[in-house]
Amino acid sequence: MNEAVVSRILAEHQGVGRRFNAPPHILADDAATSTLDGWLRSPALDNLQELDFCFIPYTLPRPLMPHSVMRFSSTLRVADFTYCQFPDDAAHHLHFPNLQHLSLISVSISEDSLHTLLAGCPALDTFVLMYCYEILPKPLMPPSALHFSPTLRVARFGYCRFPDAASHQVHFPNLQCLMLKLVTISEGSFHTMLSGCPVLNSLILIHSSGFCQFRINSLKLKHVEIHFHRSHTEIRLEKFIVENAPCLEILHYHAPYEDNMNISIISAPKLKILTRLTDNISRLELGKTVLRGPRVIRMATAMHSVKVLALRLDNLSLYMTINFMKCFPCLEKLDIKTYVATEIENMRLDNSLDRIDFPDFHLKKLRIRNYSGKGSHLAFAKFFVFNSSVLESLVLDVDPDKKECYWWIENQRRKLQLEKRASIGCQIEFSSDDCSDYLSD
Repeated sequence: MNEAVVSRILAEHQGVGRRFNAPPHILADDAATSTLDGWLRSPALDNLQELDFCFIPYTLPRPLMPHSVMRFSSTLRVADFTYCQFPDDAAHHLHFPNLQHLSLISVSISEDSLHTLLAGCPALDTFVLMYCYEILPKPLMPPSALHFSPTLRVARFGYCRFPDAASHQVHFPNLQCLMLKLVTISEGSFHTMLSGCPVLNSLILIHSSGFCQFRINSLKLKHVEIHFHRSHTEIRLEKFIVENAPCLEILHYHAPYEDNMNISIISAPKLKILTRLTDNISRLELGKTVLRGPRVIRMATAMHSVKVLALRLDNLSLYMTINFMKCFPCLEKLDIKTYVATEIENMRLDNSLDRIDFPDFHLKKLRIRNYSGKGSHLAFAKFFVFNSSVLESLVLDVDPDKKECYWWIENQRRKLQLEKRASIGCQIEFSSDDCSDYLSD
């Protein structure tokens, strides 16, 4: 697809164009703005409802947004603008009464223009504002960006700093989904902002910083996802507390292996999916049960609601895995990501039940990622084959070269001694796909 093809399609189109998408590879020359402007003036797009264009990334100065965009003010419902600059003289034309979805990614826009734009979108449902990640220091989020229409249900912000004063004035009465990506925000502002979201049910934090503690007290929150990495220069999350979350069902936790996080889940009676805990976690409290790294300090509370669990155990440990399973006795799916395979098997599988308390769990599906097929990995898999009476599926993620080697697969099946499996219906699958859908309920 090139400029000539797009121009010919628009010239020959006899129907009504509802959606127009211009990717960066066809807006690559110096006249990109005028080219796009000419296309948008085509009669074929007179009643355009969805507009999505992206100029070449990192071009400076950024190309101007064509003035012809304004002619869709009464019909546009979805607008995605990427790597462009809003002309200041167009601010008074920024009125889109039917716009429901607005995405501004690496867009240069003045605070006054942004304020006018948002004020002119009374039906806005979804708002995305992502600054350029290469700009340092991170730009300050304009206060006007936090004054939305009360109709807003989804907001995503990225690569910026939240002003403390503006955060304390925020109120999102109907916001249901909030994502903060590489955002810097103080602890007080973060909790104040969340308290201004009374119906929030989904919260995603991706490598955001500025707060050491995150405490959840929410009657509506159903889904929480936290990603963070090591940082020697930024204040990062160290303590995560689920104090009262009666509707929380999914908690995704992605941390570096060198994890000094303290996690406490006090009350989450509907929690079904919990991922991805590590064997290097500083402290994990589940009610009155306390785990510190691989050691159980106190075993007192079981969370019967959890059905899906993901672990990252760099040193694959059967004892630690079973301790986690005891915390979640109704567990049905277990996903384990591991790396190190020791050559020495430190247990005799034939008599393992004599030394390991392995209750009759409900485990139906087990997946081991980065399975090596030897040493401790093989011993671990055999234990569950021999002892899991209701196991339906065992998926072993291996190197693609091994996956294609018929001899290796058959040798593994022989070593696993499948004829001794406790569950006759258990299916063994060798895979090379890193599929997170396996963790869905």
